Amino acid sequence: MTTIEFVFAKRIRKEYLLLPLFFFLFFSFFTCFTQTEPTPKPQSLQDETSSNKRPTFTVGGGVGFQFGTYNSVELYPMGGIYIKPWLLAQINGQYAYLWRKGYYDSHIWGIGAALQPWIAKKVLLHAGYEFNQICFQWLDGSKQQVMNLHFAVIGVGYKQYLSKTVYCQALILLNIPLNQSTLNSYSYNYYPYFRIGVGVDL
Repeated sequence: MTTIEFVFAKRIRKEYLLLPLFFFLFFSFFTCFTQTEPTPKPQSLQDETSSNKRPTFTVGGGVGFQFGTYNSVELYPMGGIYIKPWLLAQINGQYAYLWRKGYYDSHIWGIGAALQPWIAKKVLLHAGYEFNQICFQWLDGSKQQVMNLHFAVIGVGYKQYLSKTVYCQALILLNIPLNQSTLNSYSYNYYPYFRIGVGVDL
């Protein structure tokens, strides 16, 4: 073997020794990388009930009440859409029986719309509009009187989930007259009232 052939054979043996070392380092790095960054499952195999999936709609209803100089008992259905996980837009219907002892009895029908943003994990604000039609029957025998009233409704509430989809909610609300006729006609709006309801997220 000539000197050139010897040097060439020695270089080939050195390169053959480096190849296993290179592959060992490469696969070690690849294994570490795949352990820290796992490949996600195909979407068809992912759990659809994961915590990333949030509800879109909610439906429910409840009762409202107010006691004092003016007394009322209310029934209301409601439905809503989650604009954001922390923001609900809702609409509601309303029927209430309102009375002032010794003065009148009345029936109230109404509709409303509101936004409910969460300000803490279980605490929310309520801000909306309600239109009420009230039929007064005065106890002195006067003719029945019908009035249309417009209110802004503001308040605060507490929402507690009983399961992943079912919740109960309590609100303290205040009516604010939106026009002069409402302000002149009805003074009960200055008293806070309460609503307690249940709902289901869909």
